Amino acid sequence: MPSSYAAAAASSSRKPAPFTTATATTRKPAPLPAPAPPPSNPSHVSDSDPSSYSSSGEETDLSACDPATASVLSTYLSVAGNGADLSKVGIFLNSAARRRSPPCLICLDPIRPSDPVWSCSASCFALLHLPCIQSWAHQSASAAPAPTWGCPKCRVAYPKSQTPTSYHCFCSKTEDPPADPWILPHSCGDVCGRRLNSNPDSGCEHTCLLLCHPGPCPPCPAVVPNARCFCGAHREPRRCAHQRYSCKGKCNKRLSCELHRCPVDCHDGPCPPCAVRGNHRCECGETMVERLCSERVFQCKRECSGMLECGKHKCERGCHGGKCGECPLRGQRTCPCGKKDYPRLECDVEAATCGSTCEKVLGCGRHKCPERCHRGPCDVTCRLVIKKSCRCGVLKKELPCHQDLTCERKCQRLRACGRHACKRRCCVGDCPPCAETCDRRLRCGNHKCLSPCHRGACSPCPLMKTISCFCGKTYFEVPCGTEKNQKPPKCSKRCNIDRLCRHKLDCRPHKCHYGACPPCKLICGEELSCGHKCKERFRV
Repeated sequence: MPSSYAAAAASSSRKPAPFTTATATTRKPAPLPAPAPPPSNPSHVSDSDPSSYSSSGEETDLSACDPATASVLSTYLSVAGNGADLSKVGIFLNSAARRRSPPCLICLDPIRPSDPVWSCSASCFALLHLPCIQSWAHQSASAAPAPTWGCPKCRVAYPKSQTPTSYHCFCSKTEDPPADPWILPHSCGDVCGRRLNSNPDSGCEHTCLLLCHPGPCPPCPAVVPNARCFCGAHREPRRCAHQRYSCKGKCNKRLSCELHRCPVDCHDGPCPPCAVRGNHRCECGETMVERLCSERVFQCKRECSGMLECGKHKCERGCHGGKCGECPLRGQRTCPCGKKDYPRLECDVEAATCGSTCEKVLGCGRHKCPERCHRGPCDVTCRLVIKKSCRCGVLKKELPCHQDLTCERKCQRLRACGRHACKRRCCVGDCPPCAETCDRRLRCGNHKCLSPCHRGACSPCPLMKTISCFCGKTYFEVPCGTEKNQKPPKCSKRCNIDRLCRHKLDCRPHKCHYGACPPCKLICGEELSCGHKCKERFRV
């Protein structure tokens, strides 16, 4: 572990003292890179970004963050320096610092800093009310065929044993973290300490240096002095999170053919098959064709026709290498039904039938062949008449064994949805899943559930609504159903509505707004019919 990273990890292992007025004299953290700009399409939301409740513009700047957020970032910035990459976790920190978390996707109510919550640590890091996710998990696990439940946002499956039972902080170290105005809501204020990369092939063994925080952990900021590229020909110091890289040179590793080397640029994973073309013979050596080196071992379509070791039969295998092998008819043999042995029978002489009953098991798997010992396969169709029952057990009748018996009774059991009857003829109880559409109104009140009919609560509405200013340049997205309670964002852009007065170029510019523009305060100045100029203020 690099010395700077070890020192930072040691210093961050002590829980910081609560913020007081003395924090104004502490070193200000280095400015952070701005998060990625919002997508050109306001309605587009990435599934990997659970902070869809983020606004565009200056509101996502973390460089002027509050003391609570600064304490979370200070240790990480001391190691990462100017190379800090907080584009993903920064959105979560920005939302938490403003004490404005996204609404709970299940109940659509706002999440207050004092509410017990649960965070999806597997994928999307969505924040939900603890009672809501507990009810959601119990209903989902009881209705599903397997004892699992999924996150309402990213649909990642959790086993029933991982149903949340208590309120923990983001790093899961502290149960029932107390509300503290000097740290982020739902945080314990201690060092996160989670493994930065769970992939064993990454080579990273470092832990997160941020204080207990929402969202994903940032990339590992430690520096590896001699990081090797994929092909191993180049070494250079790199960040631990990006220590696997391509040197852009030729790979030059020996391919699986053991004859040629890889011509592709330095790459991750196994090398592609050898693409060198050449003339190659088939396994029997009779045919030569042009093929790829990776496909040089092949079989032609001609039969072998070579003699077996007995000298009486020909080889029936296709193209192959080496000797044809022994005759399969040589050695001890039996009659067709297998009851009588012929220990000294020549391979070119057929074994005689024994005259007893065949008694091989027929295709039905229940009865035996009643014919005398015979050559060739037994009759596939079992014609023995037996008393059979239909699948549901209501009808009984004598039929040949190979025929199936079904009744006309319709199953009245409810399917897994609990709303619709099965109605399948002669059903044995394994009713298929309901094929109807749920069509129940979602909690958002705007859309209906399009999933197959199911038990329990419907999944939250996956759509997002965009709340924008009048000009549309500043916006944020909220879950569908919560847009009625949202106020438009304040926009710092200039109002682009044309003035109705004659002072379009003289009026003082103002910011984007809803409603009518402020009235013009300049003198009209228009020439009257008498020749004088109007001294009144312009009125619309």
